Amino acid sequence: MTSQDLGLPGLEVEKAKVSLEALAKMTGFPVEMIKEEILSGQNDQEISLEELRSAMLNYIDSTMLLVGDDK
Repeated sequence: MTSQDLGLPGLEVEKAKVSLEALAKMTGFPVEMIKEEILSGQNDQEISLEELRSAMLNYIDSTMLLVGDDK
């Protein structure tokens, strides 16, 4: 995916920002759940794709560790 694909000529895709409201609509999760569970209480209303990817990996890692503790 290029910056032109997102309608953002000259802007790096990784630095593009997505609003938490738009993310909530795309995923079906409430904004507050995204803030608390994935972004660890961060109050920003927008997040870059790079920051989102990092936060999601951290969330997945932490939940997988919790599941592993139940065995």
